[in-house]
Amino acid sequence: MKSLVVALALTFGGCGGCGSDAVNYDAGVSGDAPVTFTACGGAPDAFVRQTFLALDGRRPRSQAEVNVYTDLYAAAVTKGIDPKDTVARAIMAEPEFGERWVEQTMDAMQVQRFDYQTEAECWDRGTRSTSSAALATAVRDQAATGTGDGAQWNMADLAVSAIALDDLTPLYRAQLFSMMQHPIPAANVADVEAELARRADFGATFDSGYLHRDAVCLDCHNSNFSVTDRADPATDRFWPVPGLAEVPVYGTFTHVDLAAAHAPFRVDSFVGNGTSRPWGWASSCGRFATNVPADPAGVTAKLASIGGQHSTVYTLEAALKHGFDQLRGQLPAIGADGMIADPDQALAWLVTLKMTEDVWTKVTGTRLTIANYYPRNKAASDLLYALAQRYTQSRYSLRALLVAIVQSDYFNRKPAEAACGAGPYTYPNVFDPWVIADPDTAKRLNGPGDAVQAVDARTLVSALAGALDWSAPPLASRFPDYGCSETSSCQAIQQACQHEAACCTAYQASCQMNGVSPTTEVPFQRGVGMFLRNSERGFRGLDFQARLVWENHENVCARPAWVTSDFIDTLAAASAADLTATTRDVVVALKDRLMGEPAINVASEIDALTAITGSLAAPASSVTTATLRELCGVLVNTPQFLLAGIAGRGGDVPKLTPTKAGYAAICTDVASHVPGATCPSNGGALALP
Repeated sequence: MKSLVVALALTFGGCGGCGSDAVNYDAGVSGDAPVTFTACGGAPDAFVRQTFLALDGRRPRSQAEVNVYTDLYAAAVTKGIDPKDTVARAIMAEPEFGERWVEQTMDAMQVQRFDYQTEAECWDRGTRSTSSAALATAVRDQAATGTGDGAQWNMADLAVSAIALDDLTPLYRAQLFSMMQHPIPAANVADVEAELARRADFGATFDSGYLHRDAVCLDCHNSNFSVTDRADPATDRFWPVPGLAEVPVYGTFTHVDLAAAHAPFRVDSFVGNGTSRPWGWASSCGRFATNVPADPAGVTAKLASIGGQHSTVYTLEAALKHGFDQLRGQLPAIGADGMIADPDQALAWLVTLKMTEDVWTKVTGTRLTIANYYPRNKAASDLLYALAQRYTQSRYSLRALLVAIVQSDYFNRKPAEAACGAGPYTYPNVFDPWVIADPDTAKRLNGPGDAVQAVDARTLVSALAGALDWSAPPLASRFPDYGCSETSSCQAIQQACQHEAACCTAYQASCQMNGVSPTTEVPFQRGVGMFLRNSERGFRGLDFQARLVWENHENVCARPAWVTSDFIDTLAAASAADLTATTRDVVVALKDRLMGEPAINVASEIDALTAITGSLAAPASSVTTATLRELCGVLVNTPQFLLAGIAGRGGDVPKLTPTKAGYAAICTDVASHVPGATCPSNGGALALP
């Protein structure tokens, strides 16, 4: 198994086509200026492959699917419309798009998935059998004291509706109430100290998940000053985005009064102490008081336009709504002094920047800011500012923001082996700002290799499930313990359900319906770096320990107990039925499905494959399902599966491509949601009118 991983890693590195170390880079036609990084975009088929993973969380299911979208790209060019916009929006019309961005937004807002602050009760599964944009529209347009769309709902319902509306701002506003339903215990302290501790806990979540600021850090790094700021651009390491938002939000650049900034996260006399349900949501999501007495700690609030001693998240939500409304469809109103005058608009602008960067990071794997919460160079600052402006001007369209990212000169780059440009390092330091300190001056810029990043853990899981046709678990939960417990046995969960009316969903799903077990799912998600809670925020990129966790979990691509048949079963059946197919055909079909490389070219790869499958020239019927699962376990541990930022090489459509992943079926699907697209009955290419 290890030998095949090494062989495929060498193939991925392009050892057969890289040439010697003395690569001849494209310096342009003699006498012309050298080719810049902006001219080094990847081919349309590579764009299709990378965009699928970035936007839908899965790779194309076949070379035929890539061919359909590549034809759509070409048709858009012929028609004179933007091909990247056309293809990206077609890909976003696929069903996987919604769940991917619900999960991403939950992590970005730091929805607690585990332990005593779990938000499973309001977030786990929707209460509505159908969804539309109506609920999110009502929440967007109403204050939190409104009635929504007239029917009860929970956050899972709102999340799906927000994706349909193509506006996540209603979700961000409603989440303020969802998180407040679960304050920390703060035991063994006086009531006022407990209250302040709870506010600090919620405030820290808000600062991190919404504002991307740390008040402690502001004393050394804020939009007006930084210890790394320099007048000389060549040595300047501090490039804040315009707006000077800290003063209108906090009242100062430095020495922020955290108690005042966090006063709206009041628990006392507010949480569970009233009858108000924000926008008429379900009672299980919580009830709150609309009127509260003076602050028990005597704190006067100061956050954006919020003041006084009676503030709650109702007040905060109203300020955030006002700010979003001011920015929706507009650029931030920056005055002659460089500052956003309206404090609520400044608040919403900070949230907008955080939302923008979170989406960028999900797509590219890199951040545009560093640990001090600001960009380190002009290129990153300009890009963040431009994307955030695009976001607000599009009226907070998630799809428009995603299109802007995949259209940028930092997505779908030609691989290093293509030797595009005047040298290997010609990109602004957007991917990695720290190379400026490299001893070799030639390496102080980024290159296409810096665009290659680890696939995040949730995407690894969705990419594998999408490739192998694994459906969601029974009573599919976004919470690995179903809101119950990591360590409880089925017997303990059953007793809790029978005697306490608790953990009933966990018992039904895990113990009666062969779903995921919290005792294995929680450690797995923790081990591969998924966000679980504020104390376990996860990570991106598999270190040695995380690789072992991933390999142990997916070492033979075992079909989940709730899935009756998957792609490997289908492939094995097709192999047995086609007497003309060979083992090579089987392997190529599996490689195509998992990593977009339907070819076997390197001798070392052939040797490693033969050690698992036997002769590649043997009849396909000789390859058992168990052998295919073993090979699958190898492939999902290779760089081609674990990394993004470089596309699979592609090739001919495999002989054993399933009919539903063939050109005709995919073309019909694409034509159903791309206006005017047609699929000729004679087998021609997809066309646009």
